[in-house]
Amino acid sequence: MGDLTRRGFLKGSAKTIMGVALATSWLPLVTAGCSSKSSVPGSLVNLGPIDEVTKGPFPKKINYKTTIEDGWTDRDIEGFVYVTKGIKRDIIVMSPVCTHLGCTVPLADESKRSEEVTFLCPCHGGEYNQAGINTGGPPPRPLDLFGVVEKEENLYVDIVSPIKRVEN
Repeated sequence: MGDLTRRGFLKGSAKTIMGVALATSWLPLVTAGCSSKSSVPGSLVNLGPIDEVTKGPFPKKINYKTTIEDGWTDRDIEGFVYVTKGIKRDIIVMSPVCTHLGCTVPLADESKRSEEVTFLCPCHGGEYNQAGINTGGPPPRPLDLFGVVEKEENLYVDIVSPIKRVEN
């Protein structure tokens, strides 16, 4: 082994530090595959029996409460979705989150409802019809949808993966 110079010591130290930093930055990604938990196995939320969810009047607000496994932690989540009939009379499940700035969009008061306004965002006046299509105000696109899964006579939605609608 040759003489250790100051320059050689610094180069070796820098390589060691970079190697450790690189190894530790990849460690969570490598060990995630070894975990018995998947990232969001509990993301399907049971909205209830299909017969109940799919009968009117529409739109209807359905509350949910669930626990989601997020990495190595569990998160309790409460919220709601809107269920309505689409243009083709199919059931659609919509997010209540305004596509303008993320406010929660309630049903419009009866006095403000019309064919064009079923949901009215209180923050900036965003208007959506019964199918969640933006009809007025600043929202740039319709309310997001959730994929629907029918399982064991119940209707489920994946609340962590809304489907972005980009056109009216």
